[in-house]
Amino acid sequence: MSTNGVPPLFATISASIRTGLWFTLLAVMATTSLVIVALTVASDGASAAGTDAGRMAFSFVIFLVLVALLLGIPTVFISIRERLGQLPFLNTVLLTLAVGLSFVAVSIPAMVWAILSTGVSADVWLPVIGTTVLEVGVVAVLVALAHWALKSGSVATVTAFGLIAGVTLGPVVVVATAAFAPPIKQTTANSFIEYTGQDQPIDPVTGYPLNPTCQSNNWSYNYITDYSSVWAAMSTNPVVFVSSSIEPAIGDYAMPGYAEPSFEFPKPLLTVAVPLDLFSSVDVAVRTLQIPVKTDLVNDECANLAEFGTAYPNNGSADPRDIIAESQSGFVAGLIGQGAFLVVATVILSVIRVRARKP
Repeated sequence: MSTNGVPPLFATISASIRTGLWFTLLAVMATTSLVIVALTVASDGASAAGTDAGRMAFSFVIFLVLVALLLGIPTVFISIRERLGQLPFLNTVLLTLAVGLSFVAVSIPAMVWAILSTGVSADVWLPVIGTTVLEVGVVAVLVALAHWALKSGSVATVTAFGLIAGVTLGPVVVVATAAFAPPIKQTTANSFIEYTGQDQPIDPVTGYPLNPTCQSNNWSYNYITDYSSVWAAMSTNPVVFVSSSIEPAIGDYAMPGYAEPSFEFPKPLLTVAVPLDLFSSVDVAVRTLQIPVKTDLVNDECANLAEFGTAYPNNGSADPRDIIAESQSGFVAGLIGQGAFLVVATVILSVIRVRARKP
């Protein structure tokens, strides 16, 4: 039975499913997530040392779910509103929640496959899934607010996508504003290994000269933007927020080796520290923004060779473990940022609704 011309929630959902769009998107989501897991766990690099195919596949599925939430909830609700018209706020929220949770539900088989393939622990998948469900609530409420406050369905849809763009792209814009600040000058003192010619004895293990000597310092200069004062804004982005719900995991990936006639590189020279999944990749990238730009650096090839067995440890790139040690999780900042965004959106759209109903 309907009340005041408003159909019951179950009848509303049934009517929405009959449009076909919702069902089609769910079918695509379920199939795509399974294909992603299959391709990841069966890839040539799945069993390589320093990797975890299950974690990587699981992160692929979660990122796919987030994209489905951000684009699918407002898209499906367009067809719902066209069929049923403007609904009360509670019905609207429940419907958008049902749409969002359905995307999570159909991806569960793929998640389970990824988790079981390499034994991904509960301290990884539990907080990630929990935070993803929280994102369902955030996106659902934003879409519901737009359709509750605005009489025109087309305007409500545009507003809903605008709100989603605000919470996803807005943080990127905020961080990008730091580029307008004066860059910081970074000075690097480079001391390179000196090569004297073909008769110079070479270490057959490292491929570098025996008893190497380094040239006097050669100075190089870079001008770098410092993002350490605005990094927290990035944590509001849903992908970053979900990624920060767990500690980043780093593995020592054994790069494919090769041999030359005169010597053979040992395994340590072919090992690079890399994030084990997309969560860690995103989190480490955002944590990098937290670290203030160092104005003075030293690149001493002889010292590196003595300490690490190679002039360029970690293949010349920053070690993610060092970045993690110098930074903090952005989860709390993301929670505060998304909460503040919801409050501001609620206030603005409530005012719009009240004003629209004044005679």
